Amino acid sequence: MSKTALEQELESLRVLSPAFTLSQPAQWRAGLIFSSPHSGHIYPQSFIDRSGLSVAQLRRNEDIFIHKLFSPCVTAGAPLLAARFPRCYVDVNRGEDELPSAWVKGPSKPSVRAQAGLGVIPTHMSESVEIYRRPLNLEIAELRLEHLYRPYHQALQDLIDDSVSRFGQALLIDCHSMPGFSPMGARRPDIILGDRFGKSCHPDTLARIQGIFRSAGYTVSTNYPYAGGFVTTHYGRPETGVEALQIEINRDLYLNPVTLAPKRGYDRLANDLARIIQTIIYQSIPDSRAAQ
Repeated sequence: MSKTALEQELESLRVLSPAFTLSQPAQWRAGLIFSSPHSGHIYPQSFIDRSGLSVAQLRRNEDIFIHKLFSPCVTAGAPLLAARFPRCYVDVNRGEDELPSAWVKGPSKPSVRAQAGLGVIPTHMSESVEIYRRPLNLEIAELRLEHLYRPYHQALQDLIDDSVSRFGQALLIDCHSMPGFSPMGARRPDIILGDRFGKSCHPDTLARIQGIFRSAGYTVSTNYPYAGGFVTTHYGRPETGVEALQIEINRDLYLNPVTLAPKRGYDRLANDLARIIQTIIYQSIPDSRAAQ
């Protein structure tokens, strides 16, 4: 007997539980938190069976290896929160209400992204590539929000609250990767920092981290075409002592776009990031900054 859509969904959610991994440092040294919302790489078979795409196709919008590349933050003294579920299953860098109007009862004004199938429960990889053989519905969307989306954001909020309690402040570093080249074929910078055009963190915080990457030999730009998504927008409140900064790493530095395996530059990037992360954390310790 074939399984119902709801049975398939519950089976996928069991595979994806718990929703995230939280790696805590032996000693939390400064008010920094690192998050990796898009590097989840567990694809339940029941999910694959419902999709018309291969796993390789589904992985195209995954921030491959980003949770590993930023994992030195734990040894250096900051926690790392990483989603276990893939972005194409639930996108925690979207608002909870970014759902297509067809799924919501009553009047609604869905975002352009949600209407294109690129909302919190994606139905498309791009506007022209559908993920599922048959449409989803609000019941399935609500299950994913309850079991994956809300637990992730609750964990993130708890970390921020804990940081403010310990240090009087918090700086959330939201870690991502981006395609190496723009749609027009131009290579993107090595690093793009997004602060919602000055709204999610203090200018000196942005300048300091930009300077650290540049000192390590990387080209860095800000806010275009990635200024930060829901995480940066929602949590970044500099006036309250909570800052948020998105970091996009150019995948051309470390990833073979065909095989999705590390390429020669991976080790260099990993070593550089370990030093960069350590510097960011060290410079965020109040006593060390005062001494500079």
